[in-house]
Amino acid sequence: MIKQILLVLLGLFFLINGINHFYNTHILHEYARRRGLIKPKVMIRLSGVLLLAGGVSLITGWWLPAGIAGLCLFLAISALVIHQFWAETDREQMMIEFMHFIKNWAILFELLYIATTLSD
Repeated sequence: MIKQILLVLLGLFFLINGINHFYNTHILHEYARRRGLIKPKVMIRLSGVLLLAGGVSLITGWWLPAGIAGLCLFLAISALVIHQFWAETDREQMMIEFMHFIKNWAILFELLYIATTLSD
């Protein structure tokens, strides 16, 4: 029971972030463009779809392995391409990007743990 509640809460986290990718596309576009992302508007929308699908998957349990895989893919790419703290010159911005980088990996590892315990 607790595991299902936690999956729903984690799913809501991704669902809200997916909605944000569509609601604040203009803000995220500028952020992605500054990071050198190829086709930033397209990539923001694609990542939004990945976040929405992954969030729904966690909440409902439908296609859970595929949802987790998609979210892990998003988190790894986002950490390595968007949150390049090592490329920042401003210390405050470097700390912010580092926190996002570490957060992405922590959530990714949590999702991998969930994937290994799906049959429990």
